Amino acid sequence: MSYMTKLPGVPDTDDLKAGMAFFPNTGPFGKTCETCAHRGYWRKGKDKFNVRTGMIEEKQVRSLGCRMFLKLSDKHGPRVDKNWRACKYYEEKQS
Repeated sequence: MSYMTKLPGVPDTDDLKAGMAFFPNTGPFGKTCETCAHRGYWRKGKDKFNVRTGMIEEKQVRSLGCRMFLKLSDKHGPRVDKNWRACKYYEEKQS
């Protein structure tokens, strides 16, 4: 619950979604995070020692977080739901 005055059309702290780079529903009308280019990226996972080769292998894992959130906060955020309304950093995913 926010203790600030709620103004129509102005984002409020009650509208925040964890892991999003900005307030939801501030992006293009009708767009969701599902079609955003920033949703989902590869990040470094835990290294694993391969007994057969005797080498340490680097593992990459797929994150469904927001790449723009990572860029702005330098932290990996939680999973971003594909049905959340787009934020102002929305960019159309290239096919």
